[in-house]
Amino acid sequence: MSEIAICSNPWCKAQFRYEGEKPKVCKKCQSFDTELSGGVTWTDKKYEGPRFDGKPHLTSLNIKRY
Repeated sequence: MSEIAICSNPWCKAQFRYEGEKPKVCKKCQSFDTELSGGVTWTDKKYEGPRFDGKPHLTSLNIKRY
């Protein structure tokens, strides 16, 4: 019997059906990660000190493929 889960990718969140052991991401995200993009990783920003202190903070984007 199949069950319903929600994809854990923050940019997807699609509902999908699965049988057996519960996967973390949907089939679209699995194929995107390994076949289409060459690998996608999601990391959360770790802040040092107060985040909302009224001062500008530097940001950086690391784009390898576009």
